[in-house]
Amino acid sequence: MKQILFVSCNRWSYISQSDTVLADALRERGYWVDHQPWQGDFATFQRADLILLRSNWDYHYDLAGFTAWLDRVEAAALPIYNPIPLVRWNLHKRYLFDLQARGVVIPTTRVLAVTAEPEPIFQELGWQEAIIKPLTGASNHLVERVSYDGLAHWSQHVRSQRADGDWLIQEFRPEIQQTGEWSLVFLAGLFSHAVVKQPDPGEFQLKSQYTEQIRRVTPPANLLRQAQQVIASLPTVPLYARVDGILSVAGEFLVLELELNEPGLYFTFAPEQAKHFAEVIHAQLG
Repeated sequence: MKQILFVSCNRWSYISQSDTVLADALRERGYWVDHQPWQGDFATFQRADLILLRSNWDYHYDLAGFTAWLDRVEAAALPIYNPIPLVRWNLHKRYLFDLQARGVVIPTTRVLAVTAEPEPIFQELGWQEAIIKPLTGASNHLVERVSYDGLAHWSQHVRSQRADGDWLIQEFRPEIQQTGEWSLVFLAGLFSHAVVKQPDPGEFQLKSQYTEQIRRVTPPANLLRQAQQVIASLPTVPLYARVDGILSVAGEFLVLELELNEPGLYFTFAPEQAKHFAEVIHAQLG
């Protein structure tokens, strides 16, 4: 029986509900499935027929350690997805500027050096509000909606929690409160399914990944086309990917994130697509 290993982490040593649906679909297909923290016994990974980066959610707490682990996996030529060069590139949110250079539309975005103050960027662009997040980070960790009047508070209370590393500043777009954040899942380069995540009134992000605020949707043709262009712009087709963004008032899809490392795939909202992905993985294993 071939073995498929989901990469997890020490800080949160479990897999998501979505990945539980996928694991069950793979077991129904005849595979042995388990999960192992990336900090765990390397020999376990060497025995696997396929390794999937799924719940390695603590990588940003030890980025050097995680990238060293990726280097070790690559040197050992272990079968891992997504491909390590794509994952390395995706770990740093500067990839958004690469996508922009390839024609992908993103919100107005700047990099804030660790030693710099954000006020000049706000003044240059005439912003009253922006989203500030670590240049390397997962989920909502240290992601803040910051007003121009609240910059001093952000510097004192949020920035002090992370004294090293640059920040990403994006314009705040009210559409995220009006129509939510779209997440489009792609499997082997092809569109699979999509959800919309609707924050609470006054919020800009969800407090939990699994709430009644998430619903499965059929994306408009223009939105889907623009998300497909993101995937098509990559040098290698990822086995799985998620494109997150918002739909502007003018109908333009603004990409907020491209998730290639450990994206939530929302199979709880599309269980039949978990079965499809099991078939995709089966074909990959030959």
